[in-house]
Amino acid sequence: MRRYIICASMSILTLALALSIPVGCSKKSRPTHRADYDVIIIGGGMGGLSAAAHLASKNLKVLLLEQHSKVGGCTTNFRRGVFTFDASLHEMAGGLSGGKYGALYQLLDIAGVRNKVEIYELPHFYRSIYPGIDIRMPNNWEGYKKALKERWPEESEGIEKYHRLCSGLFGDIMTLRNLFRYGRFGELVTKMLVPLRQRIFFAWMDKTAGDLMDECFTGEEIKAVVSQMWMYFGAPVHEQTALLPLAATEVFLTDGVSHIKGTSQALSNAYADRIRELGGVVKTDSLVTRIIIEDGMAKGVETESGDRYTARYIVSNTDPYQMVFKLVGEEYFPEDYLERLKELKPANSLFGVYMGLNIDLKKRGYTDTEIFYSTSRVTRLLYDNMMKGDYKNGAVSIAMYSNYGDPIYAPPGKSNVVLTAFSAYKIWPEDRVAYQKMKEEKMKELIQLAARVVPELAVPGYIEVKEGYTPRTIARYTMNRGGIPYGFYISPEQWQKIPNATPIDNLFIASNWSQGWFGVANCQLNGWMAARLIMDIEGIE
Repeated sequence: MRRYIICASMSILTLALALSIPVGCSKKSRPTHRADYDVIIIGGGMGGLSAAAHLASKNLKVLLLEQHSKVGGCTTNFRRGVFTFDASLHEMAGGLSGGKYGALYQLLDIAGVRNKVEIYELPHFYRSIYPGIDIRMPNNWEGYKKALKERWPEESEGIEKYHRLCSGLFGDIMTLRNLFRYGRFGELVTKMLVPLRQRIFFAWMDKTAGDLMDECFTGEEIKAVVSQMWMYFGAPVHEQTALLPLAATEVFLTDGVSHIKGTSQALSNAYADRIRELGGVVKTDSLVTRIIIEDGMAKGVETESGDRYTARYIVSNTDPYQMVFKLVGEEYFPEDYLERLKELKPANSLFGVYMGLNIDLKKRGYTDTEIFYSTSRVTRLLYDNMMKGDYKNGAVSIAMYSNYGDPIYAPPGKSNVVLTAFSAYKIWPEDRVAYQKMKEEKMKELIQLAARVVPELAVPGYIEVKEGYTPRTIARYTMNRGGIPYGFYISPEQWQKIPNATPIDNLFIASNWSQGWFGVANCQLNGWMAARLIMDIEGIE
């Protein structure tokens, strides 16, 4: 199998140029101390599950500890009445396209999980609605370019240029796919040659998505539509790294826009089952409160219930703040690592509403799976409005899960819809009464915004289930600082995020905050990368 394929996901930048946080010498010694397990993984989200499965598949003895009652993290579901809601996954790249297996399939295959899940292709990429614009984008390059050219024929040359840049950037990244495994000398030599060998990558690594749009297109409308996925990526278009839309668009339109049959929880459960099949241990309701450090090495963990487990390696599927300042202690990390971590800007959190309707929206003509509605084409304005809770002047993602073709979401004649927007943790009151009041007000505001596209959403008689979530909700279930699911703000200065390796030789991080960007596919890649680094130390191919 061509193993490089596994790196071809949205996180492409995992394999990027310089490490943004120093981790000391890349040559790490194989731990020889006696322990209960070879590897302990803290956190049963996608990154932790992926790391555990890959390590267990190489006959390493693993223990995965998850603080919640089930694995999955954000990759989970829940039921309300007759409706099943996917907590966060809308769509992912790298599943399959036109019957061809994509990058995600390859990664699942290596982990031994592919035959445990069914990945299916969604019919569209997205529908983009701005003032004066309403266009549906297909899920492959041929259809995508055709839709753009039919609407803006004068932009045909720029559309082709955009495709070439996406493809070329991806090709450049693939040649850097193993950089995260290199020693310092190999890394230095590779970086020196980047201007000659990876020219598209080099040309765009310091530029924004706004620069990219200006390079390829002349009209503001087409720029808004092509950059629409900023609602997934976090940062406004003129502050977001150009590398992200280049890489992500290529993978979505080449490898397919996909979902998991039975919701994302089916994927999480498949990983957990695989880990157990391989002899690994998965423990839920097990909150890790401390990583034990002795003689400069991570020797084990302690849990809230007082249990203590030892291991030769630790993989932390947490945010780095929790790992450094709470679980380990900053005194064990070098000053330059701490300073860089403190300098990095976190991304935004999310606010949304889960809705179960007693009507069939598809029969009423709403056939889309993902609609983005924005009140303006100025993404900085939209971002600021959402971050301060002004949703009537913001943007909203409308995911119609009951149109996905999976009956688990809603019974016949009913609809499952999830509204999502950006948010900041700090705007939500700590006082329970004030928090609940604000939550109800903002849910109503977001529903009214979405109702400009789907009026039925605002009809009380149609609403059977309505439940909101805020950054505080996400923080409660994931323990991420600020309830941030994305990790760091993905700007040209920060796209490298932090390495999967840490200054503690046998401690690794596998969460969304590390090398890969964010999303279900990326979390799995981050888990694989952390596992790969351990395998390298162990001498495992």
